[in-house]
Amino acid sequence: MTIRVGVLGLTHDHIWSNLENLAKVEGAEIVAAAEPHAPLRERFAQRYGRPTYDRYDALLETERDLQALFLFGDNRWSAHWGAIAAARGLHVMLEKPMAADLAGADELFRAAARARTHLMINWPHNWNPKLRHAYALARNGAVGDVFKLRYSGGHAGPREIGCSPIFCDWLYDAHLNGAGALVDQGGYGATVCRWFLGRPTRVMAMGGRLTKDADSDVDNVVMLLRYDRAIAVSETSWSWVGGQPSAGPVVYGTEGTLYTLGARDAAGVGIVRKGDREPAMLDAPAIPLGDRNAPEYFISRIRADRPIEGMVSAHVSRDAQEILECARVSIATGREVAFPYDAALPGIGA
Repeated sequence: MTIRVGVLGLTHDHIWSNLENLAKVEGAEIVAAAEPHAPLRERFAQRYGRPTYDRYDALLETERDLQALFLFGDNRWSAHWGAIAAARGLHVMLEKPMAADLAGADELFRAAARARTHLMINWPHNWNPKLRHAYALARNGAVGDVFKLRYSGGHAGPREIGCSPIFCDWLYDAHLNGAGALVDQGGYGATVCRWFLGRPTRVMAMGGRLTKDADSDVDNVVMLLRYDRAIAVSETSWSWVGGQPSAGPVVYGTEGTLYTLGARDAAGVGIVRKGDREPAMLDAPAIPLGDRNAPEYFISRIRADRPIEGMVSAHVSRDAQEILECARVSIATGREVAFPYDAALPGIGA
């Protein structure tokens, strides 16, 4: 059976590489796209020769034989329309993060759960073999009991690294994005922490506008996540010249330490165990066919009727959104915030 895929939103710059990967998936068909901005519709039509619509609802009403949707608009409306699509029985893949805020993530999560459709949130670092290998090593006890994780990720800023103007328009809009670098880059850190360590018990964060002008509400964030027997630190930024340090993470265990670099770095996974004089570098196994990129994985899971798992699953991404919500409240109040988040108890401590 051919999986027919529609697209809602083209303003997220990640859409184009994902469409290229989707076009290579055997048994998947790009059907149509909806996007209010005419130049993006024209780009899509010229590249794929498929129908376009200027309204999301027009595509959903006209293209009745879809099985799945990609959503690559702003964080707020992608979550909202993803919930609408899931309620109609469509499998949904959103580009990260899950939503602009926890309410949007919950709306989407509940809609997909009720409809029993596949829901996937594409975190690009999920396709980094080194990160996958570090996770497997940590889970299998290669460094003993993990008691600390440190994640660092960021860049010089969306405009500075060449994001398109239309992408920047909503990235710098606190309502449409969620909260600047907190949601954009902090989301990566939140998912890694949640994936490796599970759900925290408390969250504390500091952040603000340190280097950008008034159109960015948050350009640097540090989050601290407390677990029963572990602590995670996530440092993310829209100000790092050269994008350094690379994303990591560094995983500290009772028997050793693991570290990994970003997908563009040549090195593999480093490991140091008790008694070692030097770290050993381990090559990461290649990601297998059917799991190499987001479209390939999404389509393969629909075909096999298997759940979306790991960092791109709805459960992990929804919990990551809750971590970001706690961080947002912590930044605003200067207090530690209990997890799960309770809006009636915005902070604890003095």
